[in-house]
Amino acid sequence: MVLDTSTVVLIWGALSGYVILRSLDSLLAALFCLHGLLMCRWKRLVNKETPGQIAYDIILNQLFKAGILGLVLVYILEQGNNFIWNEFRFSYQGRDGLLWVAAAGTVAIIFLLPTWRRLVVAWKITHEVGYAHKRQRTYLLRK
Repeated sequence: MVLDTSTVVLIWGALSGYVILRSLDSLLAALFCLHGLLMCRWKRLVNKETPGQIAYDIILNQLFKAGILGLVLVYILEQGNNFIWNEFRFSYQGRDGLLWVAAAGTVAIIFLLPTWRRLVVAWKITHEVGYAHKRQRTYLLRK
């Protein structure tokens, strides 16, 4: 029974570590989008004819994607937590809690660099003029 619980705890730790990291990634991307939207709006209020402004639809599209992904990941995390509690009575304490933290931390550290890259792209899309259009053209050319 201890081996079964430990195996489930390690698997749940790995999955939840990834989901938690992606949830935080989505939250930060949404905050970047809101900041970019605020900056864009402020520039338009100061001078409507200022060249090189990012279109609202690009920022709102990115915000929508980040928001939906974040909500889906938080829902998955909650359902997984409920399932683990109902099936195994796992309460994140003791030896099993340490195993969960180790598995979640290891997976989070492994996926930290791709997360950083995604955040850099989200920042560039919402703050650098023309980056989203160049990225879309490159994507369409590769197809």
